[in-house]
Amino acid sequence: MTNPIVEKDRVKFGREANIVLSIFSLLVAAILYIWYNWDEEWLSNADDLIYNLGLIGGLMMLLQFVYSARKRVQKMRSWGNLKVWFAVHAFIGLGAPIIIIIHSRFDIESINGGVAFFAMLLVVISGVVGRYLYSQVSFDLVTSREELKTLHQQLQQRIIKAYPLVATDVEQPLKVFMVQAFVAPRSIAEAFRQSMVTGVKSRVLYWQLCQLQRPGATGGGGQMTMDTPVSVPLFTGDEKKLLKRYLVTLSKLARFNAFKMLFSLWRVGHVPVIYLLLITGLVHVLAVHMY
Repeated sequence: MTNPIVEKDRVKFGREANIVLSIFSLLVAAILYIWYNWDEEWLSNADDLIYNLGLIGGLMMLLQFVYSARKRVQKMRSWGNLKVWFAVHAFIGLGAPIIIIIHSRFDIESINGGVAFFAMLLVVISGVVGRYLYSQVSFDLVTSREELKTLHQQLQQRIIKAYPLVATDVEQPLKVFMVQAFVAPRSIAEAFRQSMVTGVKSRVLYWQLCQLQRPGATGGGGQMTMDTPVSVPLFTGDEKKLLKRYLVTLSKLARFNAFKMLFSLWRVGHVPVIYLLLITGLVHVLAVHMY
């Protein structure tokens, strides 16, 4: 049986990542669609509308700082449900950039406006990356480790010992993958590579192991006979599910250190980017009203 805490984490682990990537994809697709179909004549005589769009987009971006304060200021932590705050934060993070891009009419007319524009894009991209990294480290680490031990024991009993003639073909690749996967990253570049490659390697290993064939039929207790054609797959459907769960759990734990390092780096770099947006945005507003 799968531990319910681990199962909940597994669902959350995948759902969070999918939501983050979907939001980012929608944002990019919307911007590209508007840019591709944009006509310079559109809004060419709508200066008041363009000004108001900039005002609305700017105020929406300022509201993002309220969400940050809600998480960090002690007196504000009782202000509503944090999940609702994050939903509003995500909606604003998706909507405000589109409004400001329309406000710009895809034309950067000043240096301060250009700096503020690219600072906004940098904040949006940084926010999406940060949420994705958070989704990869926000699970019950201790319980997942216990689950991996349980799955390893089941793997030994139901697969390794059940098929002694091909046990080495199964066990050796798993050991190599485990050793390589759990090497602690020594640099940011190595952490990034490990976070990207480990999941792919686990899928490739799963596919390779599923291609293994039985040298003969397996009778009771895993004994081999010579009455069955060579093309019979080694694993049953349930055994493949066990192998997949084992590799998914192993991969998640192996990537934890890499994602933790990347998330720590992101937390250091994201705050200066936010203040860069605040400063450049204020300078842009002042410049618009002064000149």
